[in-house]
Amino acid sequence: MQNFKNLKVYEEAFRLSKDIFEFMEDKQMSRRAKEQLLASVSSICANLAEMAAMDSKAAQRQKLVTCIGEANETEYWLDLCHSLKIIPQREHLNFMTSLVRVRSMLCKLKHSIEGGDSKD
Repeated sequence: MQNFKNLKVYEEAFRLSKDIFEFMEDKQMSRRAKEQLLASVSSICANLAEMAAMDSKAAQRQKLVTCIGEANETEYWLDLCHSLKIIPQREHLNFMTSLVRVRSMLCKLKHSIEGGDSKD
């Protein structure tokens, strides 16, 4: 596997993570909810970094499944924060658009590993 920082999906996920961290910095809300949101979005990048160190395609695939799961969890927390009026409509839409793009890229990368392609 190539350097994880060269993966387009890593770049997109990192940007999303940074944007959410910056937006949530001064938001007043449950510490637990904030920690969960920030943990799930940052776990996407962390698991991509770990995936790059995996020797087997099966291990890489499992890390990508974990990334997709973290993206799904991030979606839940974004939706909850939006429904509680912590994240306004415009920001929620922007975050969700980025998240959907990241999840799509993760699914494509998973598919390419399953099929033996080396695309990112």
